[in-house]
Amino acid sequence: MKIGRIAGVSFRINPLLLLLLVVYTALGLGYEILCILAAVIIHELAHTLAAGILGVKISEVELLPFGGQAKTEDFLGLVPEREVYIALAGPLTSLALAGGVLVAGKHGGEGYLPFFMQINLVLALFNLLPALPLDGGRVLRALLARRFGYRKATRGAAFLGQIIAVALMGYGAYEAYFLREGVNALVIGAFLFWSARKEAGFLAYAFMRYLVHKKGELSRKGSLPVYQVISTSRTLVKDLLNSTSPSSYMVILLVDDQDRIQEVITETQLIEALFEKGPLTTLGEV
Repeated sequence: MKIGRIAGVSFRINPLLLLLLVVYTALGLGYEILCILAAVIIHELAHTLAAGILGVKISEVELLPFGGQAKTEDFLGLVPEREVYIALAGPLTSLALAGGVLVAGKHGGEGYLPFFMQINLVLALFNLLPALPLDGGRVLRALLARRFGYRKATRGAAFLGQIIAVALMGYGAYEAYFLREGVNALVIGAFLFWSARKEAGFLAYAFMRYLVHKKGELSRKGSLPVYQVISTSRTLVKDLLNSTSPSSYMVILLVDDQDRIQEVITETQLIEALFEKGPLTTLGEV
């Protein structure tokens, strides 16, 4: 369900979160729900701002029970380091809000300020867990991608996300059975497990969208400028892709030690190699 646009980015609310909002409002917790929604939106706007600074276009944000999920028009697997900064922007902003409210509370703050501080603190700490699709999982994926490649890094971080989700559901089940509470942990754990399972699909979707965008530009314009590079087999793929652009297409001429052309390699082949093998892959391995 679309709830509006902020700074040119569409915001949607997940049906499960919408259901939780309705239930909590029916229980007389309307103000608490507004605090939670405000904290989540600010958290996601921080991601959006960081992405904009780094030149990454975010088209849509879906608000989830544990935060949100942004859809980018770029494939972050090309430069995993950008994902670290974008991912950390949300939790750091939430921590800063919690700290600001704490200071305000010491100077006469009251009402729902303590609750707002608690929500931001929980939102920040929970999202720093090293599990996809949480922000901490995105940081972990970016770090692992340097060694294992983006696809394997995604699978590893998503698998860890499923383990954490099962542990959270187990904790919720324990509380529900012995203490007659813990429903929140059960629901969030189940949703986290489902979201982690979907990450592989989101990854393939982001990759294909990047390639489709290039093909769409070619179909729309009829032609694209070619950025031609001559390279040896020892050059790293990631160094070649640093100069890629959505508005042009890269073609690599692989030459031997006598500067004779051995093969023509396309940008798509480079991206697939980076995607599968990681940024330490050389052109010769492609």
